[in-house]
Amino acid sequence: MSEKRKRLFQLSFNRSLRVEFQGAQVTCDGGLLLARELDERLGFGELIERQLADGRRKNAQLPLIDLVRQSVYSRLTGYEDVNDAERLSQNPAFRRISARKIWERGAALTSRLRSFETEVLAQAENLAGLAALNQELLAGAEAIASPRRVALDMDSTEMPVYGAQEQSAYNGPFESTCCHPLLPFNREGDCLAAKLRPGNVHSAEGCNELLPADTEQLKALGIEVAFRGRRGVCQAGAIRRAGRTGGEVRHPPYCQ
Repeated sequence: MSEKRKRLFQLSFNRSLRVEFQGAQVTCDGGLLLARELDERLGFGELIERQLADGRRKNAQLPLIDLVRQSVYSRLTGYEDVNDAERLSQNPAFRRISARKIWERGAALTSRLRSFETEVLAQAENLAGLAALNQELLAGAEAIASPRRVALDMDSTEMPVYGAQEQSAYNGPFESTCCHPLLPFNREGDCLAAKLRPGNVHSAEGCNELLPADTEQLKALGIEVAFRGRRGVCQAGAIRRAGRTGGEVRHPPYCQ
């Protein structure tokens, strides 16, 4: 097979990488290369630099961008916590999606990644930055498809808890002690944001904080905006803001 046929495609974020069928170095996480290519085209690295603050010492060995990517991509591939970080640090896919200095030395180990997530990312300004980063990233993805109609679904859900956890309370409709988070989704099913709330609040509590502020801008671009939510969310007045800004409000057939 010729070299031209073996090379499947060229990756713009790292042109030294070639995608081929070989058995010398095998990883089950090769799909990360495609995710990393999408990351590059959406400007994920620039969003990290703009939205997140790095409070570590200036001589920190691993860049903030690489630590965020390792944290995100490990979850993307099914590693739910940082316990696998040491093994993944030598994974060919995880090393190659990072900066050049990571190619040889490897990604962050468990202790470093854990302290990064619990100390750096957990700062109040970075929690707000992560929410803003998520919204900008999804907006960039939607802009590629250039839809003429944007539908946003708003709904609450049950998050059962055990013991005297913060914001836990008994919820009658769910018949459980829980938290009662509120979640907006776009038409692709991507979660745009999340608001953790006490278990006994009304379904519409805090809706205004999660509605997008750019409805008028979308209308100016000729994009129709529709908001959908359970009847408890819509009738409480939280979605009235959508009406004032030109959005359409609908009760879906499944509303209660």
